[in-house]
Amino acid sequence: MKLEDHAIAPYIRNSDYAIRRPFFLGERSLLDYIIFYAQEGQFEIQIDGVLHVVKEGDLCLLQPGDIHTIKGIGNTINPYVHLDFFYNPHRERSFVTRPGQLDMSPFVDFMQPRLHDCETINIPFKLNTANPSKLRDLTFKIIENWQLQTYIGMMEANQLAHEWLTLVFKTYMTPGPRTLTNQPFLNWITSYFAFHISEPIHIEDMAKRAGLSPSRFTVLFKQHFHMTPYQYLLKLRVEYAQELLRDGLSLQTASEYCGFTDVHHFSKTFKSATGVNPGYYRRNRDKDHSIHNRSAPPAPQSSRLRR
Repeated sequence: MKLEDHAIAPYIRNSDYAIRRPFFLGERSLLDYIIFYAQEGQFEIQIDGVLHVVKEGDLCLLQPGDIHTIKGIGNTINPYVHLDFFYNPHRERSFVTRPGQLDMSPFVDFMQPRLHDCETINIPFKLNTANPSKLRDLTFKIIENWQLQTYIGMMEANQLAHEWLTLVFKTYMTPGPRTLTNQPFLNWITSYFAFHISEPIHIEDMAKRAGLSPSRFTVLFKQHFHMTPYQYLLKLRVEYAQELLRDGLSLQTASEYCGFTDVHHFSKTFKSATGVNPGYYRRNRDKDHSIHNRSAPPAPQSSRLRR
């Protein structure tokens, strides 16, 4: 199983505080997950033939396909949440299984993917995170909000379940190799250029925001965009200038809006990038559709990208 193949979208099916005298819940299998917290008392939970003793304060996670029994020793209180972690279009038709239901093959469309089958994450039955009280409190908040049975309440409960799972992933997921597409500065760099297109733009400022040195920022930028920051800024400014000229703005206005120091530098840069001067482009904007951008040359001083 690859987590990337499944959309995480928690959907709570049922949640409550089970307050019981000594009890035994017969053997059953699961279609979904159960968050099980031992608030008071002691439990014996057998999963696929393995016996687990669950004591007060233990927080556990039963997974889809787990064939199990639950025995309460003495008087017990256990908050629980039945839920899907992954999106399933049939989720509203799925259900909480009952004792005696072991063969889930007729309900395969409802079965949640098992985190146990994921190579990059290994979640034990008993959870032991760096901040167990955080997971416990989230479990209580999930139940509290879901039991309101209001649209907002259930929405907040599902959001809290997402936070709950995120904390578990942070503890038990094996960190994967970082890729260039996950570099944080790549998520905002285009909008940053667009927002500041009429202003001087400094590589140092962008590198600092990306958490990189200016030299490393430039190297990674070029690897991703296949051009230097100078060239990329120039390309965006020329494209924006074309848009302004097509709308009938003057050369002076387009030059100012696109961050060029003066009309002379604007005209020189525009012609170098497109093959025609901006005046010709503006006059022929409605009838000449053969003008296309060429690869942008290294940015001249007029691009105002400062190191």
